[in-house]
Amino acid sequence: FIEQIMIIGDGRNYVSALIVPNMVHLTKWCTEKKLYTDNAESIIQNPLVIELFNSIITAINPQFNHVEQVKKFALLSKEWTIQSGELTPTLKLKRKKLLVDYAIQIEQLYPTEK
Repeated sequence: FIEQIMIIGDGRNYVSALIVPNMVHLTKWCTEKKLYTDNAESIIQNPLVIELFNSIITAINPQFNHVEQVKKFALLSKEWTIQSGELTPTLKLKRKKLLVDYAIQIEQLYPTEK
């Protein structure tokens, strides 16, 4: 279900993640669950979808040390691409650009750090 992910934690109290879902698989899952799937934004805001990703993160977290485990995440509706400047030609994340582009979503993951 996860197409792309960026882990955030440097200089923060805990680890969080920006997650771009695999919309093909997620839309199929939503259809099976009879959830509204007309646009990506409505899909990622659905409480059942958020719970699905929460369960995925919960299942993955035990593979990491406690301080490395993802505590919060934000789902994003737009895939990162080379054309949008968020990926290099070798498909590596341009972290600095993503940190700027998604600063609002990131700050919402850390509400008590202000």
